[in-house]
Amino acid sequence: MECRSPLAPQAEGATGRPDLAVGNVEKLEGRSAHGVSGLQTPCVAFAAQCLPDALEVSAPSISQWAAKTVQWLIERLYGYNGSWRLHVFCVPTTQRHVTPARCRYIEQAVADLLRKKQRRLLRTWNRDPKPLALPDEGLLQLALRTSTVGYWSAIAPDRWHDLRRCVSRFPGGVVEVPADRQAPSRAFAKLAEVELRLARPIVAGETCVDLGSSPGSWAYWALRRGAHVVAIDRSPLRDDLMHNDRLTFLQADAFHYQPAEPVDWLLCDVIAFPSRVIELAERWLARGWCRHFCVTIKFRGRGEYSKIDSLKADLEAGGHDFYLRRLTANKNEVTLFGARSCYNAKRDRESELFERTQPCQTKRFRVRRRPNP
Repeated sequence: MECRSPLAPQAEGATGRPDLAVGNVEKLEGRSAHGVSGLQTPCVAFAAQCLPDALEVSAPSISQWAAKTVQWLIERLYGYNGSWRLHVFCVPTTQRHVTPARCRYIEQAVADLLRKKQRRLLRTWNRDPKPLALPDEGLLQLALRTSTVGYWSAIAPDRWHDLRRCVSRFPGGVVEVPADRQAPSRAFAKLAEVELRLARPIVAGETCVDLGSSPGSWAYWALRRGAHVVAIDRSPLRDDLMHNDRLTFLQADAFHYQPAEPVDWLLCDVIAFPSRVIELAERWLARGWCRHFCVTIKFRGRGEYSKIDSLKADLEAGGHDFYLRRLTANKNEVTLFGARSCYNAKRDRESELFERTQPCQTKRFRVRRRPNP
């Protein structure tokens, strides 16, 4: 089952037509998530969350939801002594949404019943609001499509590796990023969300190349982390960013820029056709120019969604640790993020020797430092 957002397509290329569509929750063809797109490690981009081996269930009230869910938990967790999580959330639909309050009431009612019936499960239930740690915990999900109809799904810890590109560690696949009024635009939330999903933030001292940087929201976020940023764009960034000692601005074409040596992060939120952005990302990874990457692929309408299918296959064939997902902060776009394959690490030592087939003509802006008041 996939919990899809309203902008999600009905299918992703080779996934095929869903054999059951109920609202925006879909049962994909095939008896397991391994059939998605024909990949060894399935990757679903447009779903907010996936529910492997989902079971449809109904209950008329909060108390009945709790009673049925507790019985299901007892059966699924029989003989399991490890830590586990329960995510209760509402599925996005075009109809009336289930309120988050109802989800909280059901979760609390489940806790109250476990306290009476199964204290062992209560002791191993991790209710920490932080996202679960992979692959140490089991995940059980209750997704409510309406107040009376929903779905159960359970994932054992040993399945996390295979399902990591389908199932989000966050309840309902939703990641909320607090507003930052100091950022040049709201676009910073995409990069901040990727850090949370990867559980790997940009750290001080790392080097980042930000392609299509203006007005500078991603550069702003990386600079805030203490990184050194090379910003590439035809237009300058916001004035205060241009005066930052850790930022180098190059007036150049983002698609022709080639780094002199590998960088820690490739950042790209450029507005361009999907095929151009996909080609750019694949070139950077193939030539070993970055160790980590975060690239937004923007679509015009829905006719270009199938372009990401070949990208998934190429990245998996390259052994890259990648994710491709429509973020909470995304609009009609998906974000490619992850780490370059360790199998290509030797390219880091060889990258300084590669030939520049398309030299980039750049103009470096030297900013005169203003004296401190």
